[in-house]
This record gives sequence, C-alpha cells and structure tokens, in this order.
Amino acid sequence: MAIEIKKSKSSKKPKKQSPFRIFIRSFLKTLLILIIASAVVAIGAGFGMVTAYIKAIPPNALDIITSSSNDSQTTIVYDQSGNEIARLHGNENRIRVPYSKIPKNLINAFVAIEDERFWQHNGIDIKRIIGAIFNNIKSRSLSEGASTITQQLVRNKLLTFEKSFKRKIQEQYLAIQLEKRWTKEQIMEEYLNTINLGSGAYGVEAAAYTYFGKDVSQLTLAECALIAGITQNPSYYNPYVFPEHAKKKQELVLKKMLELGYITEQEYLEAINQKLVYVKKDLSVEYAYKHPYFVDSVIDEAVEILSNKKRISQDEAENLIYGGGLKIYTTMDETIQNIMEEVFSDPAYMPKIRHYDASGTPQPQAAAVLIDFSTGAVKGIMGGRGNLKGVRLLNRATMSVRQPGSSIKPIADYALALENGYTAATIIDDVPFSVGGYTPRNWYKSNVVAGKRGYKGLMTVREALQWSANVPAVKVAYNLGIQNVYRNLKRFGFTTLAPQDMNSLSIAIGGFTYGVKPIELTAAFAAVANGGIYIKPYFIAKIEDKNGVTLFERTPYKRKVMDEKNAYILTNILQSVVTARITVGVRFSYPVAGKTGTTDDSKDRWFVGYTPNYALGVWVGEDKPVALNYLYGTNPALKIFKGIMDKVVSKKGVSTQFTRPAGIVEKYVCKESGKLATELCKQDPRGSQVIKEIFVAGTEPTEYCDRHVKLKVCTESKALATQYCPNFIEKVFIRRDNPIWPDASKSIVPPDDYMYQAPTKYCDVHKAPVQLYQEQTNPQSSSQEQTLQNSPFETQGSFQAQEQNNQSEQAPVDNMPQNQETTSDEAYRQR
Repeated sequence: MAIEIKKSKSSKKPKKQSPFRIFIRSFLKTLLILIIASAVVAIGAGFGMVTAYIKAIPPNALDIITSSSNDSQTTIVYDQSGNEIARLHGNENRIRVPYSKIPKNLINAFVAIEDERFWQHNGIDIKRIIGAIFNNIKSRSLSEGASTITQQLVRNKLLTFEKSFKRKIQEQYLAIQLEKRWTKEQIMEEYLNTINLGSGAYGVEAAAYTYFGKDVSQLTLAECALIAGITQNPSYYNPYVFPEHAKKKQELVLKKMLELGYITEQEYLEAINQKLVYVKKDLSVEYAYKHPYFVDSVIDEAVEILSNKKRISQDEAENLIYGGGLKIYTTMDETIQNIMEEVFSDPAYMPKIRHYDASGTPQPQAAAVLIDFSTGAVKGIMGGRGNLKGVRLLNRATMSVRQPGSSIKPIADYALALENGYTAATIIDDVPFSVGGYTPRNWYKSNVVAGKRGYKGLMTVREALQWSANVPAVKVAYNLGIQNVYRNLKRFGFTTLAPQDMNSLSIAIGGFTYGVKPIELTAAFAAVANGGIYIKPYFIAKIEDKNGVTLFERTPYKRKVMDEKNAYILTNILQSVVTARITVGVRFSYPVAGKTGTTDDSKDRWFVGYTPNYALGVWVGEDKPVALNYLYGTNPALKIFKGIMDKVVSKKGVSTQFTRPAGIVEKYVCKESGKLATELCKQDPRGSQVIKEIFVAGTEPTEYCDRHVKLKVCTESKALATQYCPNFIEKVFIRRDNPIWPDASKSIVPPDDYMYQAPTKYCDVHKAPVQLYQEQTNPQSSSQEQTLQNSPFETQGSFQAQEQNNQSEQAPVDNMPQNQETTSDEAYRQR
C-alpha cells in the first residue's frame, strides 16, 4: 500500500503552461536568433565594406607617401578677365632638414601636443580612437579624428581630406603599412619637413626662419613649443596676426611636455617666462607671386570655402590649395590693383616713414580696400606698405582691428536715424550733455571760453556730420537706443563688436572695445552707396578642381539695411561733408561722398568714401598703436584715398553723379529750426539762415519756423524793453528751450551761438513812476504783451520768457564777442 502511494506521487502530471507564456518564449527565441543573425550579417558586411575600402586604395599610394619628391599639382589663380596672376606650389617656402639636425625639444613638443603615444603605437592609437568615437557620437559629427602623426603624414602626402568613414579606414590602413616600411625617425623627419606651419612656411626649418629668423637647430625650448602649437590651426595661431593666441597655445604645449616628463619644472618655468621676439627672415622671395596682398586674401577665402564645402580642417584646405591643382577665378581688376600698389610705393602719397620696428617693418603703416559696391567684389587691396615680394603677409585690411573714430558716425548713428524719422534738416542742439556719467566732448575749440572744447549750438543733421560733431552723434544714439545702434552695426556686417559694446554710448563716436576691420568699414559705406543693400565683400568668383569640375561658384550674400531713398539722403550729406571742406582738406574733380576719422588719442587716421562707381577705405597708423601727432597737415588716409581714386578715375572713368531715386523732394527750410523758412529766418543777425534741403517725400516739414522771434530790446539795459523804456530797438533772435549763458568763472561753456539767444530778463533800469505804483500793480505783465507782439512773419503765439534759476547774468545783446570760428585749415588738421 505504501508503494502504491509513492507511485501515485511520482506520477503527478506537470502543470499546463498558458498560451501567453508559450508565445513570449517563442518570440524571445526568434528575436535572439534574429539579433545574432543580424550581428553576423553586419559584421560580415562591415568586414566586406572595410575590405572594399582597402582594395580601393591606389596600388602606388604607399610609394607616393614615401617618395621625397614633390608630385603635387600647381593651383592657378586668375583675375576677373581670366588672366593668370599667381601659381601656388606645394613646395612653397620649404627647406628640408635631416632628423639629426632637428632639436629634441622640437620633436618632443610635436609628440606632446599631436600624438603622445607616437613612439609606442603601430600607426594608429586605439585608445584615442575609442575616445574619438565616443565624442563623435555625443556631438553627432566627425569633428574629432584621433589622427596620429603617421596618419597626418599619409593625409598630407595624398591630399585626401574629406571627412568620411571610407577615408578614415584607408588612412589607418596606410598608416599601419607605412610603419612597417619606415622607422619612427623616418616618419617624424618627413612629417616635420612637410607640415604646414602658417605664413607660407612648410616644414620646421622654414618656420624657424619665418618666425624667429634663425636655423631650426638654434631654437630655444620656448620657440620650439610655439612652432609646434601652430600646426593645429596655422591661421588662428599665427604669431604675427594673433600673438596672444600663439602664446596661449605655446603655454599649453609646454604644460603637456612637463606632464609627459619631457622637460623639468625649472625648464618649464624658464620657457614660460622667455620673451618671444619674432623676426622674419623671408625665404619666400624666389617663390613670391605678384599682388601678394590680393592673392593672400584669395588663399584665406579659399581656405574658408573649401573647409566648409568639403568639411575639412583649415590646415587640410590650405594643403589642397597648394597641391590640388585647383583653378581659382578672382574678382581682381589688375589695373586697379596696380594703381594701389603704385600709390603705396610713392612717397608723394604715403606718410613719411618715422621708424622701422623690430621685424624691419616701416612705420607708420597703412591699408586700403577698393570694392565695386554694386556687386560686393573686391577689385583691389593693400594690406600694408613696404614688402611686396613676400607671401602670406600680415594683411591689415582684412586682419587688423582698429578704432574707427568719427568715420563710424554715418553708419552707427545717422543711417539708423534716417531710418527712424530723422531728416537731413532735423535739429540737434550741440550743447553740454551728460548721461549716466558719460560726457562726450567735441574736437573743436570753444569760441566763447578760451582753452576749452566747444559747442556749435543748434545744427542740422547735415551740419553735424560736416563738423563731425561728437555731442550731436551721441545724442542721436541715445535717443535711438544704444542697443539698436549696436544691432544696426551688426546688420551692416561688423563682426568684431564685443558684447559690452551693446551698452556703451561711446560706440556712437567710434569708441569700441576692440575696433573694426578696414574691409568691413568699407563694405558698410559701400552698402549706403548701393542704395541701402549690403553685400558681403568677396575675392573669389569660382573654384574648379584639377578636372575642371566646379567646386564653388559665388552667389553674393545680400541684405537690405536702409531704404533706397534714405541711403541717397545720407550719400548727399556725405557729399557735402567733402565739399564743405571743414574736416576734408582736399578738393575732388569728380563726385565723392565720404567721412574722415581720427581717434581721440590720434592713434588711427581714416578716410572712407565712394564715387558713383567704387567704395574705397583707407587706414593709417602704427602696428603697435601710438599717437600720430608727428603727422601734420592733410589727413594721410585722405591723401592716399585721393591718390588712388584720381588714378582709378583717370583709367576707368567715373559717372558724373550719384543716382537719385524717385521720391526725393526739395524745400527751403530754416537751419535753426529745420522747419519751413519765414521772413524772420532771413533777418538773422548772422545772415540768412534759409537753406534748400532734400527730403524723402512725406518727411518734409509742413510747419513754419518758430525758432526766430523779433523782440524789442532796451538800448540802455540791453534787456527786454518794458513800457517804461524810452528807447528800444527791434532785433531778431533764436528761441532756445533751455538757453545757456556764460558765467564769470567760465566753468560753464555755452554754445558759440549763445549771443543770438532771445534775452530772458526785462529791463530793470526804467521803472514805473513812484506815484503810479499803487495804480499799476503789474506793469511788467502789460509790458510783456507790448514787447512780444509778432510781425506778420513772426512766430505765432507769445513767447513766455522766464528767468533761469541758478544761471548767471545774460550777456548784453549788443556786446557780442567776435566770432572766432575755427578755420577749415585748423579743422582738417585736427580731424
């Protein structure tokens, strides 16, 4: 019985599974099989793809890499007419040097910053590759490549720069094969003799002479670290252009060398503190091309175009330019470029050389850029004076950032003002002004208080620009909102504005944190000349590869920054700036609109202007900014402008006038009120104040002048006459909302036109008889009614004169000081 019970327990039926569980189990098994199968297929496909990529490598690729001969193809640069102007070779400015001659510190510096496991890996760095994969996944790009020195050599020799998985696989395979054929020392020698180190220098020997004027074997540790730091971005770390960038990178290289044990703490500190003196011994003269400043600008623009188009680094793009057999079609007008080079070499136009700096560069320097404003095409450019036989020179026209002074006013202030309701006749009162602790000063002297900066008083927008007045410009910017001024400058193409400039009123008169580039200031004026259409300036029209396939064709970048009619009004005002000759000390025989610029400390001089055909900007200053007080007479930038433009007009011709758009009207207005003129405006003691002004239709004034008033003045007290004054005369005055009078201490500087202000006090010499005092309780009230009666041409309504609290006594109206106006000659010497 016990046995039967045991059997019964052991023969218990298993629990039946639910259909859902059976389905889940089957699904998971199938999914696992599919994943394994997919992985096998993916691995197989990946292996097959990698194999295909490797098989696609040209059979002679390794031979090309190990060949010391230069098989790169020449790139040809053409002018606007298709004429060849330059050939760019891969062996440009390159001197080979054996491994034994290269300092150990220089080799270690490159290893430290470029490939710290160079001596251990077999051509590829697995650890670095894994890190790069992780970072690329995070950034969703191929921005980090993990290239070893060996891989960089492969890439540089084969000129294959596109960022793709295929190129990476081929590059890594060839790097492994190269390590099997060559020793590490051979690889390092070839790398250091072919690497692009900026300023046209290829290889460390050329770089040593380019930056320090010495043989590579004589470089110090500090100099070795600086050269090694250049390679990652030769343009950005160029010590001649961006010395602060180069220094920071050098310090990073030295720190890395210290971490890796290549140098001691003492050596690190000595190198960090060593003063770097840049001395260029130019080895490129035999390879120099014509028109170096233009061609260098073309190379810079081509680097930018190719790096963006092919998604490669700037270093790789430059290597492609020098060895890829490209055809680059530019905007250069060789006639104009030759003229500019001729003027920059002629002492009759250029300021006298005062000294040569440590690198042998003449000072003061200059820069100029000429643009066809209708297309945005740069027709000629000069980035400096002196050396026209070098390559990859410092181009001050495109690279230097300098303070623009008053030359910025038409763009920063008045272009925006015209777009926001101002007209050429809008009145701005040039009187003392202060806001938020900022008090702008004018450049001209006071005619009232000797030895102090002055104020002209009431002036139109046109006059404010003719006089290059600072106070009115700041007032305009303040009224418009300085943030709006900042944003408008951005729209006009300025790229060097600092965030803090957005809240600084000083930008209204050219006081920037950093400054502006000459080419960008010229392009801003070109936008006004072009009817308010800004076109980003450019040097390249088209690029073709060695097979004639178009890699790039220019579509100019345009945007509207001003209404066409407002742009014409501003052009007309800038024409009058030139013809008024207050700040412009030369005459032109053809139409020119433009503006001078001088910084307060006189470290920069400008003239930017345009004819009906071309815009031209000129800058003069020293590379290391110092006051140019030693330059007398005509603004040197204006002198260069005239020299260039006279010759361009002679060779190319010029339109007789600026194109006037429809919708411009003319009105006779009073320049003291900006309103329609009356007979009183002609009776101003200074002479008629009636002018003919142009307006955009619909913005012309419709009200008559209420600034001029005719008042009766006591001949004895010189104050407003009352009914008790036995003798009085009638005079025309200007009525100012807040008149300012001089005081005895001369602490107050009134405007130069203060003596024409309507008096505000009544005669206190002639009074009512004592016996009538009780009867006439308010004689002065009735006297106001009698003395302020208007003539048929006087302003309508009575002018309620009030005493100025805390003001000094008014000047007698007939005792006016002589108007000692600053002469035109004095003005343009100062500006």
